[in-house]
Amino acid sequence: MDINAISEIVSTVGFPIVCFLMCGWYVKYREDKNDEKLDKLNMLHDNESRQMIAALNNNTLALQKLTDKLGG
Repeated sequence: MDINAISEIVSTVGFPIVCFLMCGWYVKYREDKNDEKLDKLNMLHDNESRQMIAALNNNTLALQKLTDKLGG
């Protein structure tokens, strides 16, 4: 879009409507970017949670083996 097209749109439909549409586009653009970042963070958190669960299970097994060796 060049400057002549934008000035023609502004003169045709009015400045407030053009500003409203531009702001709406900007909000949608930012929300899409935030959704992408949130999806990436959720995947990272899911991986971290799986690693923590595995470590907790390993610690549980180790404690159980220690308890069995101590005769408790």
